[in-house]
Amino acid sequence: MKGFVFIYGSEIIMRFVATGAFRDIAKKHDLTYVALRASAKMKEGGVDDSLSSTLEKVKWIPFHRGRFSRNAELFDISCIHYKDRSRSFQVRCEEQARLEPERMARLEKLAEPGIFEKHRVAVEDEMGLHPDILALTLRERPDFYVLPSTLLDYLTDDVLQIASALFIPTLMLVAGWDNLSSKGLIRHQPTLMGVWGEQSRHHAIEMQSTSPERVRVIGAPQYENFTNDPAADRAVIRAELGVPATGPVLLFAGTFRLFDETELLRQVDDAISAGTLPPMHIFYRPHPWRVSRQSEDNFLEEKWDHITMDPEMAAGYKAAKGLGSTATADDFAFRMTHLPRVYTAVDATISPMSTVLLEAMLFGLPILALAFSDGKHSWSADKVSQMTHFKELYEAPNMLVCRSRVDFFPAVRKLVAQVGDKTVSDSLLRSTQQFLYRDSQSYSSRVSSLVDEMLASRAAVPDYDTVKVKPGKRYNQEQMLLRRIWRKANRVLKN
Repeated sequence: MKGFVFIYGSEIIMRFVATGAFRDIAKKHDLTYVALRASAKMKEGGVDDSLSSTLEKVKWIPFHRGRFSRNAELFDISCIHYKDRSRSFQVRCEEQARLEPERMARLEKLAEPGIFEKHRVAVEDEMGLHPDILALTLRERPDFYVLPSTLLDYLTDDVLQIASALFIPTLMLVAGWDNLSSKGLIRHQPTLMGVWGEQSRHHAIEMQSTSPERVRVIGAPQYENFTNDPAADRAVIRAELGVPATGPVLLFAGTFRLFDETELLRQVDDAISAGTLPPMHIFYRPHPWRVSRQSEDNFLEEKWDHITMDPEMAAGYKAAKGLGSTATADDFAFRMTHLPRVYTAVDATISPMSTVLLEAMLFGLPILALAFSDGKHSWSADKVSQMTHFKELYEAPNMLVCRSRVDFFPAVRKLVAQVGDKTVSDSLLRSTQQFLYRDSQSYSSRVSSLVDEMLASRAAVPDYDTVKVKPGKRYNQEQMLLRRIWRKANRVLKN
């Protein structure tokens, strides 16, 4: 049978293509990879031509910024309308209202009961079906779709809309831990949905209104081999990372969101020197995609006695600081072999709310989640800590959470005291089971089994002959500009 697999950005390439997530279905079916070409002007919205050298059969479709903008606005309106479903939606609404009060006030009116559904349907009718995906689908007539999805992305809404219109069996594979609880609200349900674990299964049912019969727990491809290697030489790895051979080494993993990490690390370094904190070494790993901070000193210009940065992150850190450095492309394959070595070398992990907390637990490392504000940024670790996907994490036995800066040093001392405690390590590792499913079967094999299950249904047959569809709008930049001018003029006239 013929299948389309949709590829629209580096995250999907890293998590699914680089890990071989489609290897087994490619053995059984005629796969075509439908790739979204990056916008030449804006350098966004997709991937470049190098994908053609990686995959056998690739069909390219253009990126339409305007369609994504319309879908993103529908998500913002949906967040307001459904904010009681997830604390993550509430946090997003609050932050957007702070940044764009006039726009959010307008969207709140569209999110009101009785107006919301009519507006959503009207916008979808106005947009119509993505013209390029539709044309390719009608020409190639695939038997099924496979959609790796971060939910709020450049293709998910458009692909699911076409799949719904033409009754195309669709397997949606959720890419991230927080996607179902914070990154989007799907308007058209896939045939089957593959999720990380029982927690995300609950999120799919309760927050995305997905029928339980459609949801399958299959894990995440990038964490398939994320585990302790008994043969790993810890001393050798520590020497390669440039950290002390003996004594506690703690990983401080930075966050994508806004948090002044340099200031906190300076306090830690001084406290170790003063004896306020026990002897230890901190291995600092900034987030690979960190957003710019306000008034954060440059870590690389500071003198450190007990802290070193992961050398892999130096170029990316300089680029994020605007220091004229060009960050090298994020080599996911290297990162996913490098990180297990880091977790093998360190004794515990501190992080202001990131997926690193879950990764460290997979290695049985004691962890300290920082859930307090840095006092500079609105969307700091205190806000991030309220996101729904972290809720069950706090309930894990032996999980340390620090919600106040004044409690930080005592919490670090508790963390160091847990180092080497097998009871703590074993309980944290067990706690990961509700977040991430893993067994002896490969992720690729599980995906293939779901495609088989989906296609076994007699109802799972696309209708290309009787359903009449027509292409929708592309919403190019000129059209969007005129629309904004018209909308602004109308507001002025009404006032």
